[in-house]
Amino acid sequence: MTQEIETEFQSNKIKRLPPSVVKDIELKNHARRLANLSAIKIKVRTCITCGVLFESAGNRTCGCNTRSTGYIAGREII
Repeated sequence: MTQEIETEFQSNKIKRLPPSVVKDIELKNHARRLANLSAIKIKVRTCITCGVLFESAGNRTCGCNTRSTGYIAGREII
């Protein structure tokens, strides 16, 4: 019982993606299925900068260091 409560409590600490982003990923996945491509998966990751758990479709930081993070060709550069 305590393990269930701990798991639930820890899951509340995860930074969630906004609903609009999740909907956009669902639409992209539908188009990717039609083109026989693999789906984009939303994963729970640990931020490599601050260590916070967050939902991500590819980034390795939660946005805590937006000034020092850059993007080249759609890839996150730290």
